[in-house]
Amino acid sequence: WDVCRQQIQQIEELEAAVKEAELVIEAVPEKLELKQKIFRQLGEMAPPAAILATNSSSIPVSRLEQSSGRPERCLNLHFYMALHGMNMTDVMGGTCTLPEVLELGINWVRSLGCIPLTVKKELLGFCFNRVWRAVKREVLYMWANGYVDFRDVDRAWMKFTGREDRPGPFGLMDSVGLDVIYDIEMVYYRNSEDPKDHPPQALKEKVARGELGVKTGRGFYSYPDPEFLKDDFLKAGGSIE
Repeated sequence: WDVCRQQIQQIEELEAAVKEAELVIEAVPEKLELKQKIFRQLGEMAPPAAILATNSSSIPVSRLEQSSGRPERCLNLHFYMALHGMNMTDVMGGTCTLPEVLELGINWVRSLGCIPLTVKKELLGFCFNRVWRAVKREVLYMWANGYVDFRDVDRAWMKFTGREDRPGPFGLMDSVGLDVIYDIEMVYYRNSEDPKDHPPQALKEKVARGELGVKTGRGFYSYPDPEFLKDDFLKAGGSIE
């Protein structure tokens, strides 16, 4: 771990950071216009042979590829939360991605010790992230409309998965950041224009209050000591408040 950390460099100038890169992965906020701007800059600054990838949680690279000037060398490489044991990565090409570029992406993901989840045809949300998104939409609906306490959803998830040491959906959303969750849900809504896909107002209000999850110390839970890590959490269900 220390060796890996020593190899990481922090460079403030984008051009200097990518001038000799073979692969560049952007991870800016989930805003289409911002990602297109970054891809345009990467296309101008990175070596012609460099592969340009996005770590977007929902946006297909086909919506960014033309901005890059090299659509045949663009990929989706969406990493999950490795620190939570989710060492897997969605790998998806765009409309022009060369087969050899896709293969390079898959092999590189494997070299990191991650499981490549290859998406054969373009799909909003990719592989498992689309499954996770369906879970998010349902549990947010249940919580925002007062049907259940979010803690009981997490208790059920922890028991169902057999991972009582890991957070449920609401704890996971806190880890991602509720502002990021809201932006991702808006991507799905803008794509479908279905009111059922719009994130609930209650989530928007939490974001407006700065309750973003782990990074601000409060989201659905309070940090650094969230309830779901306490020994009696699973026994404390059934609140009618």
